[in-house]
Amino acid sequence: MKLFGFNNNTWLFVAVLLVCFAVSVVARHQQFETWKLTHQAYFVGERPMMTTLDAPYWLRLAREYNEGVYGQKGVLRGYPEGMDVFREQKILVEFQDVLDDSMSKGKHIGIAPTSLGDKTGFSVRYWDVPLLSFLIAHLAPIFDYNYYLAGTLLLPVLASLFVLPLGIYFFRIGVPVSGLLGGLIGTFASGYYMRSSIGRIDTDMLNLFFPALAGLLILLAGKAKTERNVLLYAVGAGLSLFFFQWWYGKAGFTLAYFMVLVFSLFVQKIQFRSILVGAFLFVFSAVPLTFMSGTGSVEGFLKGYFTIEEAQQVLIENGDTPASFPNTRTTISEVDHVPMGEVLRRVLSNTTLGWIGILGFFGIAIFKWRVLLPLLPMLVLGVLSFQSSNRFIMFLAPFIGIGLGWLLQLGIEWVFLLIKKKIDNRDVEDKEVKGGKLKAKVSLWSSFYSLATETHLESNSKDNDNKVKGQSNKIKNEMLNVKGPFWEGRAIDWFGWTRQAIVYLVLGVFFWLISGQTAISFVPGPSIHTGLYATFLEVKKRVPKNAALLTWWDYGYAITDATGLATFHDGGGQQSPKTYFIARSLISSDQDELYDITQYLATEGNNGISKNNTSPEALLAAVRNPKLKPWDPIYLFFTADMTGKYGAISKLGSWDIVNGGSKPRGYQNLACNKITSEEMNCRGAKIDL
Repeated sequence: MKLFGFNNNTWLFVAVLLVCFAVSVVARHQQFETWKLTHQAYFVGERPMMTTLDAPYWLRLAREYNEGVYGQKGVLRGYPEGMDVFREQKILVEFQDVLDDSMSKGKHIGIAPTSLGDKTGFSVRYWDVPLLSFLIAHLAPIFDYNYYLAGTLLLPVLASLFVLPLGIYFFRIGVPVSGLLGGLIGTFASGYYMRSSIGRIDTDMLNLFFPALAGLLILLAGKAKTERNVLLYAVGAGLSLFFFQWWYGKAGFTLAYFMVLVFSLFVQKIQFRSILVGAFLFVFSAVPLTFMSGTGSVEGFLKGYFTIEEAQQVLIENGDTPASFPNTRTTISEVDHVPMGEVLRRVLSNTTLGWIGILGFFGIAIFKWRVLLPLLPMLVLGVLSFQSSNRFIMFLAPFIGIGLGWLLQLGIEWVFLLIKKKIDNRDVEDKEVKGGKLKAKVSLWSSFYSLATETHLESNSKDNDNKVKGQSNKIKNEMLNVKGPFWEGRAIDWFGWTRQAIVYLVLGVFFWLISGQTAISFVPGPSIHTGLYATFLEVKKRVPKNAALLTWWDYGYAITDATGLATFHDGGGQQSPKTYFIARSLISSDQDELYDITQYLATEGNNGISKNNTSPEALLAAVRNPKLKPWDPIYLFFTADMTGKYGAISKLGSWDIVNGGSKPRGYQNLACNKITSEEMNCRGAKIDL
């Protein structure tokens, strides 16, 4: 490959790229080794703890798939809607448990079909299972069906995979250091590293890989020399989006990359016929239905992350002034907006380096915008981190590394270009050089321009060019004439090998120097304390199998997986009005209100809420006067750490469903010095037990 007029050895680059990939994998695996040193803090039995509350969801689906009962336990989520008496009732779309987009890819989510009651007439197709769960299910037998361990050890490899297509991408456009440093900074930036560290079994671990792979294939399609290769790469790009949809379930990516493919091929002056056929094959490979739903996916994305409103407005038939409910997203940290400086610090703690990287990327974009078009969707998501959710920082981090890598390589290659010019001109007589100092200045600026634009400018002196060319041919012939088994018939470009070795060595030293600015030394802690998780297993022993647990939503996935018991809401169903009523019941000083709300939710669910929401007064009257008795035992499940979540619970539970707005309240720890079987005495306050 040509780079600034120099050659780059493909195999040497591959070796360096694999080293970068290995560094990313080993760093994450080392986190697991650190965990093993204090087993009690990170393991419950042989089960490693997770560092995200969504992980148990994927693991449960993997286990159910292997056990042949996949989909038959969907009723455990969003109680009581999964029960037989609710399956045939119409629940308005506005009041359904809005499953988080990352969890909803269609048939593998939601309420199990009625036919599952007798476990007959139902077969699972592989694409019905989320790709993450599918991979863990097939890996689990190697680890004696320890699904938590299988998912944990799969993570380091998957989270590091994006380094490969990103590195190859920039090697193909002539700036390998940009791709390598972009991968290293991208993988260890806290905005991504903390979201893909050990124990964080979630879709984030491949959410950089698939966009980078799709971008690479679109780049190769634009650079292809034959129509056949253009079409093959278009099919490959479509297939990468098919797998991304299976992995993440965001149809908007398919639509975005379709537009990028068409525009990139047009910019690269590919024949119209090839563009048309390539676009068709892309859509066909990515599945037309996914492509058609892309617009709705983008609209939902913009609504969810660009305009996070305090209230959710709900329209009900025959409802003149229905109640409004608080938006749970306002209490979720990953959708929070952070200041620009904090965004950069979550890539590199030294924000100056971050700004230099951004400027460097704009520099490379000016000279190479045509070949950078396939990365546009990733770049847009990265830029959103300055305006929207902080979760998009993971898409920004590689571009800062790309910019730093371009500047680093630009400086190194400029030095080597000047050295090469000096070597080639060492025998040129001084009298042939015109203009003296002015000529030298022009040569320097010409060299810099040739580096930036990757065009090796010709010398201004025709005689000098001929003389240099003659010397080069003479040297080459002498090298070819050297006898011996190693030297015979080959020319060793010692200058080129030395240059490449120094470039990659400087890259390694530079990253080593700035690695302290990344999160490379970070070791995550469990999202659920091991002692608390052990209580989930104890609950499984004590509570009847047909019971349901009323608790806060964040532990919903873990509780369902550990106990096999139903919950009212979880990490994929916390957007419904049930969450408001549960929060209201938990902060209420009236035990009767807690009892009434629990009874109503257990017997009416969202269907009853939608039915009675003609006005706030009518809804509250219905909730406080439930007509039915629960079919199953209902247990309140309080955990010791819920006091730390009281702020969020109070914010939602104190929402005024008539006028909007919250009036959250705090709490104060009481020192209780006397406890009897009947009451507690806490600083003069007597609590009747």
